[in-house]
Amino acid sequence: MVGRLCCWMGLLMVLMSLVLFGCAEEVDEADKPVQTFNLSLATFWPATDFMVSEGHNHWIEEVEKRTEGRVKIHLHAGEALLGAREIYNGVADGVADIGTTCPSYTPGMFPLTEAFELPGYENINAVSASMTVNEGYHRIKEELGIDEFGDVKVLFFWATGPGDIMSKKPVRSLNDISGMEIRAVGGTVPPLEKLGAVTHSMPMSESYLALDQGLVESILAPNDTLKGFRLAEVLDYVTKTPFLYNVVFMKIMNKNTWNSLPADIQEVFEDLNQEFVYEYGRLRAEHTRGGLEYGVNEHGIEVFELTPEEEAKWLQRIEPVVDDWIQRREARGLPGRAAVEIIRDLDQKYSQEYSAY
Repeated sequence: MVGRLCCWMGLLMVLMSLVLFGCAEEVDEADKPVQTFNLSLATFWPATDFMVSEGHNHWIEEVEKRTEGRVKIHLHAGEALLGAREIYNGVADGVADIGTTCPSYTPGMFPLTEAFELPGYENINAVSASMTVNEGYHRIKEELGIDEFGDVKVLFFWATGPGDIMSKKPVRSLNDISGMEIRAVGGTVPPLEKLGAVTHSMPMSESYLALDQGLVESILAPNDTLKGFRLAEVLDYVTKTPFLYNVVFMKIMNKNTWNSLPADIQEVFEDLNQEFVYEYGRLRAEHTRGGLEYGVNEHGIEVFELTPEEEAKWLQRIEPVVDDWIQRREARGLPGRAAVEIIRDLDQKYSQEYSAY
């Protein structure tokens, strides 16, 4: 009898320990802390510029919301972490987890990407330009087998759309631009040089000082910079030249950082990539219009449009630029013509699709 009682008591203790152990496991699993990822983001845009205040900050908020707080992004604006020329390599090397910058700030590093900045596209606004460059990157990668950004994880691209010559003295003709010292980058350099200008490549963050100190007389850029980078304080005139300008931007992530993220978080980023190509393009289009209005109303900027006859002279002068660029790239073994054809196709498609924007 005593033996049976001991047996039952032993069995009861085993059962209770199993129940208690199971409950403990459930509690431990429930109380297990959720893994969070603290990421850094470096950009050259100042915190006051719309690209940060309305663009990057909105993107960061969406990342944190859609990951339910599992991803926290710490923004370092105005070159606080990395200079404009350092951002790409800094992200590749892990100095920053994420970066937003302009490929043209490192001349010669991305020779095929310059095709997006050549003159002659319809390039109707920043929305169409952004959709073109983002899809164009993927098509060039898939169809031509070239990825100039293989040492980082590309999140997405976007672009400025049309830009103008903004100067300290009036530009109404080829004679006015001949010999003029102009800040320009990437694919916008060759057409300006064909027009007789003297170009100087520098990040936008250095342009205010260069204009203020007289190192350059003018800049080829989108009108949002009149307010965002305070260029209206050091310029007096704007000459409308949308056929000359388009500059590419990119948001990139360190590869090790990307690979460390769970699949569901990676999916959140990929979803946002598609959405924010359009969103960043929309912001740029709206602020380009607003920047010109600010320059005219607050600083007395005077705006010129070339006469049809004068514009025809400019277009004739820059006509060889694209063919020259293609020949130089193909001499280096790069598919320059095929890249330009892909971009022309997308430019036409998206300029029509977003013509009413």
